[in-house]
Amino acid sequence: MKKQLLLLFILFSHVAFCQVWQSLADFPATERDDGVSFVIGNKAYCGTGGEPGFVYASDFYALNMNNDTWSSIAALPTGNQRQYSSGFSNAGFGFIVGGLGSGYLNDVWMYDTVSNSWSSKTPLPSAGRMGCASFVINGIAYIIGGRTSTSLSINEVWAYDMTNDTWQRKNDLPFGSRWRASATALANKGYLAFGIDEHNRFCNELFEYDPVMDSWTQISTFPDRGRSYAAMKAVAGDLLVTAGLDTLNTYYNDMWRYTITTSVWQQLGSIPAQGRKGGMCFTNGSALYYTTGIDQTNTRLKQSWKVENPTGIEEYSSIEKINAYPNPANGILTIALEQRNNTLVTIEIMDETGRIIRQEKTSDAIIQLDTAPLANGFYSLRIITGNRLYYSKVAVLH
Repeated sequence: MKKQLLLLFILFSHVAFCQVWQSLADFPATERDDGVSFVIGNKAYCGTGGEPGFVYASDFYALNMNNDTWSSIAALPTGNQRQYSSGFSNAGFGFIVGGLGSGYLNDVWMYDTVSNSWSSKTPLPSAGRMGCASFVINGIAYIIGGRTSTSLSINEVWAYDMTNDTWQRKNDLPFGSRWRASATALANKGYLAFGIDEHNRFCNELFEYDPVMDSWTQISTFPDRGRSYAAMKAVAGDLLVTAGLDTLNTYYNDMWRYTITTSVWQQLGSIPAQGRKGGMCFTNGSALYYTTGIDQTNTRLKQSWKVENPTGIEEYSSIEKINAYPNPANGILTIALEQRNNTLVTIEIMDETGRIIRQEKTSDAIIQLDTAPLANGFYSLRIITGNRLYYSKVAVLH
């Protein structure tokens, strides 16, 4: 085994621009969770949700993603406040479907940016529901799973033609029901992950949907516990996942990237604040935004965050930046950094799936890590300092 590791081991280091979350102006209204958002052009439209005191909201606001400023837009008509709706857009119009308000809702509302007004469209021809996942492929919105007044989790899939205002029932989910799952579309395929099934299991499978065949295929498994209330968006050809809740009641602030072409998960930079679920998440194609939500203390939030170019890591040779020895390590791994001038650095060890298994913060120039708890194999060593990210590959052999 030792000989094989020595023969196979290749030491490398890179310097990269790190995914850095920026704090933006707060959501310009009351703190809330489980609101809805959709994007039209350079603006994200965000509204509804549950306010403190379990009050349902109907107000809406627009974030201009060119300059990251908020403005107020028309609220839903009186009496239509809600949370847990699904939102999407097409051809310059925004749509929201269902949710929980005056009961479990199946209505559809369309927002017109020109007239700054809402109009009622054809309701979903089935029971009212909330917490559905959704994505859009070629002008068709797919409404997936959710919860009804009689079922805690359902497996129905409906297709809404936004141009013709018509509904069509699709094949049910073949892998069981999902409530508060995460979904997005990329290159004419749909993607669904996470959620809670009919057995109250927090799921971690990732499925791909083919709209031509109306079929689902599992393509991966998230390399950590299943979760719900997470956000998933397609950015620059990859899938990004952030935040959410797991079965142990852990609230997350992390961000993960799934690269479809290589089937690899990688953990990226976390939101620099407390874990959260149920926020409104959206993208302009190159940056990821996350606003509002609720944390582990049941405190509703109005913070807004943005990470630019989260999938575009630009790498350069920088082998002199990190000296990790002995390599392979069989006990204490010593890490010598370039002169830090007492700058705080974050040290992370990731396994081959990209999952962070150990993290420490220090301002020391020489760091010693005990590798005894680690299994034999290859690990990525990541050093984060300021807005730079250094990588090195290390092997562990006991």
